[in-house]
Amino acid sequence: MTNDRTLFQGDIFDAVPAQRYPLREGEQPLEPRARKGYVMVLGHPCEISADEKGANLPWRLVCPVVPDTARRLTVDGDGDYYAFPLPSLVVEEDLWYADFRFLATVAVSYFDPKLRKAGLSEEGWHALQRRLIHFLTRITPDWLDLEDAGVGLHPDSATAGSELV
Repeated sequence: MTNDRTLFQGDIFDAVPAQRYPLREGEQPLEPRARKGYVMVLGHPCEISADEKGANLPWRLVCPVVPDTARRLTVDGDGDYYAFPLPSLVVEEDLWYADFRFLATVAVSYFDPKLRKAGLSEEGWHALQRRLIHFLTRITPDWLDLEDAGVGLHPDSATAGSELV
């Protein structure tokens, strides 16, 4: 992945504002805190692409990416379906995760290619889609269905651009 490639679903950026709603056990929900940090882009690829519908949309759907300081998650993602594990994102052997519970929209101007921290491989992109679908619907799609539907859509794919969205 290069930093100059097009913005894509699953890309992780730094210095982007995102909402968090901290809740400590036994407390009432607190006011949301906006902070700048890591976020993952989640919008539909056409809706975020500057070459497609994204050219007319000034916002992008994101969720915060945070460290698993409590060490609750597993790399295989079993349980805690709100979290998409991102091992070794910042420091080797650290576990970070994209937190689907705090979806937000932010201005496209925050997505400077120089601030892109990471992008998912094609396999990682399919895993993200599977996890997000499961979180939102409790349906777990088959891997082959995702691979068939996504042929040529991932920017790092050998057949990128061969299929239209």
